[in-house]
Amino acid sequence: MSTVNRIMRAVQEWLPQVRNQMSRAEVELAPHLRGNEKLLTALTNMINDRIVGRVRVPEPSDPLVCKSMLARDRELQWLLARLEFIYRSPVDTPGSDAEQP
Repeated sequence: MSTVNRIMRAVQEWLPQVRNQMSRAEVELAPHLRGNEKLLTALTNMINDRIVGRVRVPEPSDPLVCKSMLARDRELQWLLARLEFIYRSPVDTPGSDAEQP
């Protein structure tokens, strides 16, 4: 096996461990959210209402304001994905001190 293949294999084995780590705040939230469908639904509805509320606002003419609005919406979409991940996470998911990007 070539050096490149060994490196690629090592990275492929390492990536799932990094992706599935939770921040300290997510680890603290996990026992409350994991398996609690009502809480997940309530949080998801609240965040989706916020996204829909921003859609109803007229589009600003300033490109920087548009860009910041899009960034906030992407962040809320990321938050929804993380909530879903935490909800479905196994009990022994490893934690991390680092904030997730």
